[in-house]
Amino acid sequence: MVRVVSVLGLVMFSVALLILSLISYVSIKKDFIFTGPRYPNAAGGPRMYMFHAGFRSQLAMKFLDPAFTSLNTALNENLQDSSSWTFNRSAYEELSKEIAQYIDVPHNFTLTKSSVRVGQLMHYDYSSHKYVFSIGENLRSLLPDASPVLNKRFNSCAVVGNSGILTGSRCGAQIDSYDFVFRCNFAPTEVFRRDVGRRTNLTTFNPSILEKYYNNLLTIQDRNNFFLSLKKLDGAILWIPAFFFHTSATVTRTLVDFFVEHKGQLKVQLAWPGNIMQYVNRYWKAKQQLSPKRLSTGILMFTLASSLCERVHLYGFWPFGWHPQTGADLPYHYYDRKGTKFTTKWQESHQLPSEFRLLFKMHADGILKLSLSHCT
Repeated sequence: MVRVVSVLGLVMFSVALLILSLISYVSIKKDFIFTGPRYPNAAGGPRMYMFHAGFRSQLAMKFLDPAFTSLNTALNENLQDSSSWTFNRSAYEELSKEIAQYIDVPHNFTLTKSSVRVGQLMHYDYSSHKYVFSIGENLRSLLPDASPVLNKRFNSCAVVGNSGILTGSRCGAQIDSYDFVFRCNFAPTEVFRRDVGRRTNLTTFNPSILEKYYNNLLTIQDRNNFFLSLKKLDGAILWIPAFFFHTSATVTRTLVDFFVEHKGQLKVQLAWPGNIMQYVNRYWKAKQQLSPKRLSTGILMFTLASSLCERVHLYGFWPFGWHPQTGADLPYHYYDRKGTKFTTKWQESHQLPSEFRLLFKMHADGILKLSLSHCT
């Protein structure tokens, strides 16, 4: 009888402990029960707490995100001394060659006038094969004669993600110092230049951005706003993945009409990738064990950069709702309105924790540099 009561008590205690962990994880509280040792950062600035040192948060992570827990020690070491990172050129070059075996980035970077014909049907990478887009004369007229990255090679590249971790980072000057700057999804820079920089050499443009931020160009004001935003790119490449999802078809046509109307008035270089994702997915699934369900724009940009750059530095790659140094709440994007709460919907649609773990491993191996702390 005593043994039964003991076992029952242990079970009840375990259940209670798990419930507390679940509550802690969902609310992502930062009022830790135990605080770990503090360490000065590399610049001698504000002191920081050990990453997720709280007992409740650690236990919750162990149960709910086992793929992430194993990173704790490595993350702590990285945050304590980011200056200790060393570039492993041979490992990076090996990875670049491996990616090139799956993806011919310079030639698959964009469709060109000579690679398609009017009336050609394009399928979508992430939609049913029954959906097609017919190449019209207007779209073909916007295609470049040759890939803008053909025979191009850059010594150093920054790939800038849009994570809220960039807020207050003061990494802008450092980002602008690179030879080539990749950005994701037409992210704004002017207001946030101290943290994210101003230079843009390439930015992706998901057609859904037109609906979300420019009202699908329905009014003169919307069109003017879009035109002024494009003028700021000043010669940069606008990389438009029009053939990822069939839901982009209508917006793509709107975009095409707009660019035909303003042909010669903008310095932006248009690039329209075809079905490049079939090659990108194949590589990350075969060699890195990532499910090709839907790769993030960030890891897609790193894939492109690996074929164009001698070395790559990632900023704004942090898919979690708290800051790894301070524990403060973060929005998903650095440009989200103040008070916007991070949700897990992006993680669910992309596989971001798995991607982050892989990128951090490559950082630890010296293949790429991943910034997770403030810049000096």
